[in-house]
Amino acid sequence: MAFRFTDQHAMALVAPLLFPGEQVLYRARGVEKPWYSVIFWKLGSLFWRYWLIVATNQRLVLVQHGGLLGGYGAKRNETFAWNELDQVALGWGIFNKTLHFKSALKRFSRSIIVPRFWMKGNFDAAAGAAGAWQQNRHSLPPASMPPLQILNAPPSQQQPQYGAPSY
Repeated sequence: MAFRFTDQHAMALVAPLLFPGEQVLYRARGVEKPWYSVIFWKLGSLFWRYWLIVATNQRLVLVQHGGLLGGYGAKRNETFAWNELDQVALGWGIFNKTLHFKSALKRFSRSIIVPRFWMKGNFDAAAGAAGAWQQNRHSLPPASMPPLQILNAPPSQQQPQYGAPSY
């Protein structure tokens, strides 16, 4: 069990999730604090979720990992293509900044607090992830667009209807 979260741990968590040829642009580490963790004043940190935020040249990868007692092992992951995200914004702060993600397509909204001293260059990586979304969000059409169908075209040019009998 490791006592520190290092760059090697970060790459070990994200490497199995990368596609061939995909490049890691930025990686940051943060914590998500659910609203109910505030109610339990002294034990609220037991409900926090620790995330590794990885911005690649193709998508955003969020890896939830354990804390110190959990050995920093990966618990689950979420991936989003840049065109699936509607908003990525970095809040303001001196010691902590909040990185907000929103996607109407996947009905997803998450706010992750990025502390300054958890990883070397944590703030710069969070700002880089928000900038990567600004740069890459229009690179592909939105994922919810249906395939293009030609209207009033002869039957030879129409796309086949799956499940329909063909004569």
